[in-house]
Amino acid sequence: MESIIDSLFQLSLSTSSGVQILLFAISALFVVIAALLLAHRNDLGWWALIMAVFSGPIISAMKYDLYALFYGVPLLLLAIFGLWRFSRFELKGKFIRMVTRTQLTVTSVVGLLAGIILLVALHFNVFLFNGSYLSATPEVWAMYVSDAVIFASFVLIARGVRSGWLLLAAGAISYVVVYFLVSPMLGMLGLYVFTALAALYGWYQWRALPEASQPEPTQEEIALEAAAKAALDKLNSAEDK
Repeated sequence: MESIIDSLFQLSLSTSSGVQILLFAISALFVVIAALLLAHRNDLGWWALIMAVFSGPIISAMKYDLYALFYGVPLLLLAIFGLWRFSRFELKGKFIRMVTRTQLTVTSVVGLLAGIILLVALHFNVFLFNGSYLSATPEVWAMYVSDAVIFASFVLIARGVRSGWLLLAAGAISYVVVYFLVSPMLGMLGLYVFTALAALYGWYQWRALPEASQPEPTQEEIALEAAAKAALDKLNSAEDK
């Protein structure tokens, strides 16, 4: 088993860096599982995403660097938000949700960009304050942005925005490019290729989602509309005279 891991990820479990890469790989595997489950609108996908955060950022932070919790905890809250937001859709069967499609708005795009920038900043944690982030290599920036894009895309998916799947695919593909150019580990390349494929599969599966229906007006809204119409009719009749 250790020889297989070494050939796939070019690491040794006897070193701390090797264990960190293995945790990162397990986290990426849970992201693939989450994407496949959510493609079928399955609630268990959010639990898989929670496991992805626990097995990667959270455990790694608790074992090696507690400052990394500044990044891990928001990712955990993001996954919990997805679980809560999905629960607002009607349940069909045991775990499947009747997701309705939500349109991508300018406000959503601005919020998404702000969220990605915040996640990248939190990934640098204390290095953001002492200026060390300025010396980070382009590869580190690319990996941090790609990671932020992958997790931020699940916010759109949680809201029923179909284009969130394309964002997830873009984040995974950018990771594939970075790993291919910097450290061609066959295992990590494969995991992110599968993430991109799972994202495209989710985008295809969500092609026929129904549009969100408008909420039924309340009795108060009906009464106000009737009163406004009556007042308008009365005003028009007075002008006719």
